Amino acid sequence: MRKSWSSIVVLMVVTLFLVSCDSKQGKTAADSATIIEPAKLLSKEDAKALTGVDFAECEVNERSVVGQKLCVYDKGNSMVQVGLSQVAFMDKKTLDSGTTPESIYKTTKDAFSGAESIAGVGDDNFMAPPGLHILKNGYYITISLGMANDKEKLKAAGMKAVANLDTLR
Repeated sequence: MRKSWSSIVVLMVVTLFLVSCDSKQGKTAADSATIIEPAKLLSKEDAKALTGVDFAECEVNERSVVGQKLCVYDKGNSMVQVGLSQVAFMDKKTLDSGTTPESIYKTTKDAFSGAESIAGVGDDNFMAPPGLHILKNGYYITISLGMANDKEKLKAAGMKAVANLDTLR
């Protein structure tokens, strides 16, 4: 299961980068120099509250080309994943091309036109693989609960991640 989710994440990141390379966007609220760790958005305690599973610390994967840090809590058949794309972590070359987390979010959302959203989570959001995609103040957050992407649990996770982001900025 871990290999398939890793493959999905890598495919998503590569796709996001390739389809957004020509995007031109201005600076956003996410332009600060402070890099936020995704585990600060959803802690292992938060992951346990959502799933009932006692996870170890998350495994962090980084893709600076798209400014993404990905935190994966994984235990057996249970998984919680939170990704955070942010300007402060993006490669200079990517930023110079005009690509931002917001432009990547918009390009991804356009690829899933008609996707369902969840009222009240972030500035904008939509549901598509691997779970819930959220835009908040220029930050692009993705949340997945593995194969159990329950809408109410995703909403709770999204609300918690957005609230934590607001306290960290």
